[in-house]
Amino acid sequence: MLLKRILRIVVVALVAWAVFSCVLGCKSKVDEPTWDECSNELGQHPCDFKMMDQNGKQVNLYDYYGKVIILDFSAMWCGPCMMAAMDADEVVKKYGEDNVVYITVLIENSSGDAPIQKNLEDWAEAFGIEINPVLAGSREWLSESNYHLEAWPTFYFINSKMIIKEYQRGYSKFNVEGAVQRLLPQNTDTGE
Repeated sequence: MLLKRILRIVVVALVAWAVFSCVLGCKSKVDEPTWDECSNELGQHPCDFKMMDQNGKQVNLYDYYGKVIILDFSAMWCGPCMMAAMDADEVVKKYGEDNVVYITVLIENSSGDAPIQKNLEDWAEAFGIEINPVLAGSREWLSESNYHLEAWPTFYFINSKMIIKEYQRGYSKFNVEGAVQRLLPQNTDTGE
């Protein structure tokens, strides 16, 4: 009887210690974004998505909360998309990996089909993309996600508060960098 009582006290003490320790030191998910509604329209929080990148790693859009996000929708057969890809890592290096991420979502491969893992690897290798994710989308995913694609490439610019602030059709390095500069927190009063 005494042994059961001692064992019960020890168990209660261990549970209390674990709860108290977690209150003091466990990482909370409070910093992760959560919204009741999302929309891929200007001024809204984009809807999260999960895709595998060129390295086989799962990428969630919301993993980049706190950074300026360049979201590039491209096709492998598109010349301006290739020009953008050549500048992807350079733009991020210029403004800092801690501040900016450039996510390429390939919608079509060179044959006009949905890209496969090998296409992602080839794209990243061909254009020297080492620090940014290249993801495999598709026309079907694009229509379900409600991103508006009117030209190749199409860019969405998302601020550090995970709000879509701008989009651009076609590629101009000058325009892409201008959008990034406008969204960096040091260039705005509130980072928005």
